[in-house]
Amino acid sequence: MPIADSELNKPSNAHIVRPARQSVHAALQYWRQQPGSYDWWWLIITSNAHRYTAIRLSVLRDLLQDPDSGVHMNTPLSDLPLDQPDRLGVVTPHVVEQDAMGTARALQMMEDSPGRVLIVLKNGTLRGILSATERTFAFTDKPLLDMLDEFESSGNDDTMILPHRPDTPPTAPDAPES
Repeated sequence: MPIADSELNKPSNAHIVRPARQSVHAALQYWRQQPGSYDWWWLIITSNAHRYTAIRLSVLRDLLQDPDSGVHMNTPLSDLPLDQPDRLGVVTPHVVEQDAMGTARALQMMEDSPGRVLIVLKNGTLRGILSATERTFAFTDKPLLDMLDEFESSGNDDTMILPHRPDTPPTAPDAPES
C-alpha cells in the first residue's frame, strides 16, 4: 500500500519548492504569494541532479538575522550553509517513492531523516513531504515578511544587517498545504 495522499496533504507538511539557482529573496517573494504562508513551512530546494535539500523558513529567517552566517537576501539557495551541530542550515532529507512503502513505514523513516522531513516522489517527481510536527506560532511569519519588505524598500542593499525581531505569543494556526 502506498503512502497515503491524505498524509501528504496535511497542513503540517506545507512547503514551497524552489530551484537551487534562485536567490533567497526570490524564494521569499514566491513564499509571500502563497495563501496562508507561515514561516514554519519548509523550503524544498531542487538542483538539476534531482537532489533535494530543505530548510524551514524560520531557520532561514534566523540565518538572515545572524551576520556571522554569511546569508543575505541575494544569496543563492545553493549556497545556504549545511546543518551542523553548532549551526542550523539546510538538511538533505531522505527521498522515497510514494508507491514503494506504506504510510506507517514512511512516518518512521521521516523520524530518522535529517530535519525530520522526508521527500516523497511519485514516479520520480516531487509529490510532497512528510514532516514532524513542530510547535508553531500564528504570527511568526510577520518578522520574516517585515524583513522581506524592509529589504525591498531599502533598494536591495545586500549588505543590510537585518535586526532581530522577537516572536509573538503562541497560538495554533490553520494553514493549507502549498
